[in-house]
Amino acid sequence: MVSNFEVDVNCPACLDDLIATLRRQDDVTDVHASVANGCIAVIHDGDESHLAAVIAGTGHRLVVADNAEIVQGELHAVVSGGCRIHR
Repeated sequence: MVSNFEVDVNCPACLDDLIATLRRQDDVTDVHASVANGCIAVIHDGDESHLAAVIAGTGHRLVVADNAEIVQGELHAVVSGGCRIHR
């Protein structure tokens, strides 16, 4: 099964860590991602809600705080029908 996730990750290094973490999951066969398009396609045999939790718990995104400082923010993952490159 292929599950597509829209993610708001905007840090390429975090995306690399996220891909590696997903590939280490027992039920994951392969992962394809695009930081530019904000999407991850995961080929797997398990529950996609588990994968969404792995995504949200692994990475972070960069956000601008109220004082204009760039800080780490919580990463979100939403199951989607597919992004422009993973349809």
